[in-house]
Amino acid sequence: MSSKYTGKITALPAPQSSSGMILTYETSTSRKVIHLPPKTISSTESAPHGAGSYHDPEHHMKLMERVHALLLNSNAKK
Repeated sequence: MSSKYTGKITALPAPQSSSGMILTYETSTSRKVIHLPPKTISSTESAPHGAGSYHDPEHHMKLMERVHALLLNSNAKK
């Protein structure tokens, strides 16, 4: 399975506790940083984690598509 996404994605907890996550998407020519506020985790979907992404490549691609859509929507609002 090949990926059409070539950027590097980093997700870290926001500096202040309980204030969500900081998501960074970097390519060779640009970088986008967005703050994701805290959100209740759905009881119907398991939380992603690094090792799990490689156990289920299909689920990993779905998550990457959601991140990509989030970034596109974020850029369209500006």
